[in-house]
Amino acid sequence: MSAKELPSRFDPATLEARWQAEWESRGFFRAPAEPKGSVFSLILPPPNVTGVLTLGHMLGDTVMDVLARWHRMLGRSTLWAPAVDHAGLSTQVEVRRRLSKQGVNLDALPREEVLGHIQRWKEEHEARIIAQLKAGGFSLDWSRYRYTFDADASRATRKAFVRLYEAGLIYRGERIVNWDPKLRTAVSDLEVLHREEEADLLYVVYPFADGSPGGLTVATVRPETIFGDVAVVVHPDDDRHRHLVGRMLKVPLTDRSVPVISDAGIDPTFGNGALKLTPRHDLLDFEIHRRHADLPMPPTILDDSGRLTGELVPERYRALDRFVARKEVTEALKAEGLVEKSERYRHSVARSERSDAVVEPMLSKQWFVKMTDLAVPAVKAVKDGEIRIHPERWNLTFYRWMESLQDWCISRQVAWGHPIPVYYCGLCHSETASEEEPKLCPSCQSAGLTADPDVLDTWFTSWLWPFAALGWPGRTDDLARYYPTSVLVTGRDIMFFWVARMMMAGFYFTGKKPFSDVYFTGMLRDETGRRMSKHLGNSPDPLVVIRERGADALRFGLLFPNPVDQDGPFGASQLDGARNFLTKLWNVVRFSLANLPEGTEPPGAAPKLSTDSPVENRWILSRYGRALSDVNESLGAFELSKAATTLHGFIWHDLADRYVEVAKEALQGKRGELAERETRAVLLFVLEGSLRMLHPIAPHVTEELWHAMPHRGESLSLAAWPTLSTSLADPESELAMEVVFDAIRVLRNLKAEGKVPASEMPEAFVTPAGLEEGRLIAQERATIVRLARVASLGDLRAGSERPGSCASSVTSRGEFFVRRPESSEGETGALTREREKLSELLAKTRGRLADAGFRARAPPEVVREAEEKERELAERLKRLADHLSPAEAPP
Repeated sequence: MSAKELPSRFDPATLEARWQAEWESRGFFRAPAEPKGSVFSLILPPPNVTGVLTLGHMLGDTVMDVLARWHRMLGRSTLWAPAVDHAGLSTQVEVRRRLSKQGVNLDALPREEVLGHIQRWKEEHEARIIAQLKAGGFSLDWSRYRYTFDADASRATRKAFVRLYEAGLIYRGERIVNWDPKLRTAVSDLEVLHREEEADLLYVVYPFADGSPGGLTVATVRPETIFGDVAVVVHPDDDRHRHLVGRMLKVPLTDRSVPVISDAGIDPTFGNGALKLTPRHDLLDFEIHRRHADLPMPPTILDDSGRLTGELVPERYRALDRFVARKEVTEALKAEGLVEKSERYRHSVARSERSDAVVEPMLSKQWFVKMTDLAVPAVKAVKDGEIRIHPERWNLTFYRWMESLQDWCISRQVAWGHPIPVYYCGLCHSETASEEEPKLCPSCQSAGLTADPDVLDTWFTSWLWPFAALGWPGRTDDLARYYPTSVLVTGRDIMFFWVARMMMAGFYFTGKKPFSDVYFTGMLRDETGRRMSKHLGNSPDPLVVIRERGADALRFGLLFPNPVDQDGPFGASQLDGARNFLTKLWNVVRFSLANLPEGTEPPGAAPKLSTDSPVENRWILSRYGRALSDVNESLGAFELSKAATTLHGFIWHDLADRYVEVAKEALQGKRGELAERETRAVLLFVLEGSLRMLHPIAPHVTEELWHAMPHRGESLSLAAWPTLSTSLADPESELAMEVVFDAIRVLRNLKAEGKVPASEMPEAFVTPAGLEEGRLIAQERATIVRLARVASLGDLRAGSERPGSCASSVTSRGEFFVRRPESSEGETGALTREREKLSELLAKTRGRLADAGFRARAPPEVVREAEEKERELAERLKRLADHLSPAEAPP
């Protein structure tokens, strides 16, 4: 593509789709089967086929793509493996909803028909997810695409289960689980949402069983569960009640009696300081019950749909839904005079994320993984720095969770998922775990085997994914060459449910860590501060955003200006800023191409400059080197927003706003042929290197612009990362050009404050602060005059008479003066309005800087920019006040 073929307008729609098709058809992102040299590998956290990707997914995927493209350009053999997750329970819930809207009850369908509906849902959403990933321009290796329910994933899942079972690390037992009565299955902690809700807190009297007056008052929000009580518990240090330990109490509405016991596990400040012990339906109650072996374990009082059942429940309440029973039990307690009082009570209620049903803690026979021993090598790896967590502040959270691990419930009572590979013999009642379905019982050779009816928690396959995605348990080349992977990028909300478990699985099944680094992204919020979610309707479909704004604008907006590792707002302002930045880059390249003669060679090494070279050329090369160094450091430290901030500042301000403007005279040949040739070479070198640096973040537009420029190679995505040379550093030129830019800025401000018409070029004067400032201003006087649009810039000696009718400003570079037109009443009014406008801007800027949250979240560069804006506005206001003082004075 030549300069003439580069459109005047940046339109991402056509160019992005074109480059995505080109990259995929050419296989540019296919990792080599036999990598040479160092490798970089990572897995895409498999998105669930429950729905489609959100902007939160796009944030994590953008971070991964930046890292993958950067390492690929550094020359490392790079593998980024894509996949999708079957998401067992979650997907079945979504299919249930769809069928319900069609008037179909999923529970009434045969299992095979249910699986058929789920499979069609999976295929539909899988295609949408893949389309979204491709539209984002992510450099995934689609030749290695996997699915957590494909044949190899099934083999890995069964292998892992059987190995843990044979090692005694998987067992079947009764424990308290999160039970969803609507879906009739156990659900994981990740699938439980806690909400503050109000309920009636009843103070229920448990009368003394011997008929003596009084009793013990117990506070509860769940009176319907009193039928499962086996004791009433008081704290051993509670002087109010400890004398009652050992006495028997009558369970209200029943003929049963239970003892008063003491245990330090209860909170004596809650209610009356007495706890009804219902061990089948509360985790704390279950733990207390385990410490008191003499207490019986009662039969269940709730069935799997949340209805009261069993011999302990009075007949009148059997088969009632728990909430209906709660109301009727409450009325019965009041009728018998057993409710001492009732008050509204706000407490945390656990609800199933999948069905919104109130989760029932239930003692249930399920399959569990023993986690304590598995956690040891994972904790050690983080403490020893073998696995590094970014940002480091999450280390303590990781340690705290790992110290309080509970055994993991891995069984689910749904149709969609990997079957638990356990078989029961109807003859000898033995239990067999096997990778392949056995034909005969290994113990008695009977053919009467029955498979376990449950399926595995989706996370049981997911925790194997760093090595299962590469072919484990087979001994594949990919596993040998690309495992352990280099980095995992994900959200902190699944630190425990996935990240920690992957560490455990990696060490247990492979003897190696699954990854070297973990990077946690923040959570996106809308512009009102609410967390983005499909439920709230404030997270638009990424495909819509890409269609309207472009993938590169979305990617850059996700990284800049808000730090990626912190929660922050995302919306139109970030997208507008990103689009404006990319348009600025587009226009700089178009300007540069217009100044390149036919046959210009692609840039190689940095142009060699002499001390006689224009200072702006030495300056931009030094600034380029500084930017490259900062970007290298930021990407290496997983500080992607800092890298984006550096590139934005360098390309927009240093390259486009400053260098290009300063260099125009040289490019037009007004400074001689040598300066023209050198400036052109410097501009081409810096611009081409800038495109390389920006490519991992905004790959489409940089690829388009790179091909429009003189270049070598097939694709920018395969080009080498720029080389940093210490010879580029020139602090003297940077200092010199800051003097020039300060002078231009001050003169422009003085013209604006003096209301000099844009068509006029007034006289200007300067008294330099010192000899060096005077020398630099004199050397670059023509540039300052041209860019500040003044007629001249005269020198004034220190102490000489100040020129009349001038707006002035004292800075660290010297005192500057701009001749202003004679004031008129209209101009005075305009200046007054300008002062009011500036005062309002200054107040907003100071308010922003006073916000501790802004200072904590914003990158240092953004804070410094705001501080500079505050100083500049205050300075301009002072000058306006000085100028208006005589005009506003009474005659």
